[in-house]
Amino acid sequence: MCYHTSNTGTANGLKKKFKLAIVDETKHTIFYHANGYNHPLLPVIANDQQLAIHHFRWGLIPPWTKTLEDGLKLSNQTLNAKSETIFEKASFRDAIISRRCVIPVNGFFEWKQVGKDKIPYYIHPKANEYFLLGGVYSHWLDPQHKEWMTTFSIITTVANELMSEIHHTKKRMPLILEERNLKTWIDADLPKSSIIELMQPCDDRDMAAYPVSKILSAKNINSDVPEIIKPLEVYQQKLF
Repeated sequence: MCYHTSNTGTANGLKKKFKLAIVDETKHTIFYHANGYNHPLLPVIANDQQLAIHHFRWGLIPPWTKTLEDGLKLSNQTLNAKSETIFEKASFRDAIISRRCVIPVNGFFEWKQVGKDKIPYYIHPKANEYFLLGGVYSHWLDPQHKEWMTTFSIITTVANELMSEIHHTKKRMPLILEERNLKTWIDADLPKSSIIELMQPCDDRDMAAYPVSKILSAKNINSDVPEIIKPLEVYQQKLF
């Protein structure tokens, strides 16, 4: 699955790369390690009132959620949405039809099981600056505080060859879209058949991966640091 990403692009860099405005630049934060369970605000490209770079909170809260407490609990279960069941699940079936988005990330993290050990890996594009992750989003009105929250989920697919070697216990990976399909994916009028066609594992020839420090897995150590996306041997050299 995909619960950990890296978003190191600056606001200006994102605007220049995608030739889009950012709705509210004050919300932009650089994350070397964005942990989905912390529900960070991440840059999301969506045609939501305007085609732009928005900042939505990770962990989708469906419109029918009754209380903030229920929404926060549910958001831990909606960090990802499986492509195979997304049209059936109550949390996602409306969003996949008309509220699709793209989450640009510089890379993501996954763990490889080696015997009893789990080795964290950083997966990143070989040549491009960003992976374009396919997602869905939702607007929810908190009835108690009368505040709107816009939240998203990252869609996952079966793993390609590279990700099958790393995430070999569950064999999943995030949906990675080709840049030429960005505007097609977020088109609210895209038919279901075309949505399904786009929800396929990407070719792994533009992907690279290497192990990183196990600090990524530590609960009491801040892993949102520049060194966390460095290859393990580089990180160790910095320490010693």
